[in-house]
Amino acid sequence: MIPAQIAEKLSLALEQGDKDAAVAATKEALEQGVAPVLLVQEVIVPALTRVGDAFENLDIFLPELMAAGEAGNACTALIEQAILKSGDQMRSEGTVVLGTVKGDIHDIGKNIVASLLKAQGFKVFDLGKDVSAAAFIDAAETNNADIIAASALMSITRAGARDVAVLLRDRGMKDKYFYIVGGGSISQDYADEIGANGFSETGSGAVELAKSLMAKKRGA
Repeated sequence: MIPAQIAEKLSLALEQGDKDAAVAATKEALEQGVAPVLLVQEVIVPALTRVGDAFENLDIFLPELMAAGEAGNACTALIEQAILKSGDQMRSEGTVVLGTVKGDIHDIGKNIVASLLKAQGFKVFDLGKDVSAAAFIDAAETNNADIIAASALMSITRAGARDVAVLLRDRGMKDKYFYIVGGGSISQDYADEIGANGFSETGSGAVELAKSLMAKKRGA
């Protein structure tokens, strides 16, 4: 059970992008014995999802979105430490390698997706921006990934998403990893055209897509 006052404090801090207040509320919750996983599922994920929705509805703008993402990352890092310290294991939903494609330096949406994936129990290797097709695949190999996720915001860099799909086929790895794409320049039609396993317009949708692919992998 999460004390209502702490849940409210943490939600508000995340939605306002107040990293210091979010970290303080997370620490307070953990000190009072709140289960780390419960904190993630009942407060952090819903709060970050609301922020993502607000951004998509143009109720907030990029600076607010970035601040919320940073606050979420700081809280998630604290929670990961608490789980390690307790010796408990948070069931891993799967391993995701993600980044923004070659030539594209926009990473706001990608950062939000990374935060949401971590909050939902995925192990995330964030390669950053301007990532080559080979770097995506090499990182997936090194980290025994389940999913490769690529983002492209600009139409002039959209071909970078295709490059990853082509290289997966060329290396005979198309069936080894799930490949999902997103970002402002990507559509479902384009995802289908390049042979990706999925596409989402939203951060929360990307998490649901990743979860459904992992369920498929486990035969659920």
